[in-house]
Amino acid sequence: MLLETFKSIKANKDLIYHLTASDFKANTSRTYFGFTWWILDPIFYMAVFYLLVVVILDRGTPNYPVVIFTGLIPLKFVTACLVDGTNAISSKGNILQQVYIPKIIFILVRLLVNCIKYLISVVVLILFLAIYGIDFTWNVLYFPVIFIINAICLLGVMIYLAHLGVFLRDIKNMMQYISRVLMYLSPVLFEMSTVPEKLVPVLYLNPFTTFLESYRDVLVYGKPPEFLPLFLLTVISVAILYFGLRLLNKNEKEYAKVI
Repeated sequence: MLLETFKSIKANKDLIYHLTASDFKANTSRTYFGFTWWILDPIFYMAVFYLLVVVILDRGTPNYPVVIFTGLIPLKFVTACLVDGTNAISSKGNILQQVYIPKIIFILVRLLVNCIKYLISVVVLILFLAIYGIDFTWNVLYFPVIFIINAICLLGVMIYLAHLGVFLRDIKNMMQYISRVLMYLSPVLFEMSTVPEKLVPVLYLNPFTTFLESYRDVLVYGKPPEFLPLFLLTVISVAILYFGLRLLNKNEKEYAKVI
């Protein structure tokens, strides 16, 4: 199943490139600031929470801006992928009625567009950390590994969301609310060291917690990422991806009929 998908992706690599470039240009041309909103949005959130937690409530740690910023940037990436995944197939009705294209292509394009935006935001994040005085170590080289595992995990979940989006059009609105809840069910606005020990395992039930803590480990704390949780997430992500691809193949002909 995975081998067939890789062959299909390789055969359509030019189409993937053009669709990704087209979607990226379309997304950035709709507003004056384009993908800059990926940077401005976390900055605004950081300012609001810093004002609320540090200035008004007189709480938080000295490096609280770093904690918030390193949490909001990955959160923006994850939530954007989840929301965009919901209509990755359903929004391509005109194309599906005219020509056959493997449905994984549409989902992969949505993921790639958000990956590009995320990596641009990470460059800004690293500059922010450098200006703030964070000393980087060789462990920062683990970042691409974490990012790839994160992307594989998201791709698997996006497949299921894209499938649901064909038959349940309200799923996109639902996912927008769910993605907001995700911010409060993971250590975006706080450090895990401040969490009561008995609640730590509960937070780790959310896969995003592992990714977020791993990003912070290599970028902020100068430590290696959380290898065991990342390995388990990799195994689970590959399994989710495998069964998701089976779901797509099973419903290939049904999508065009429903849309």
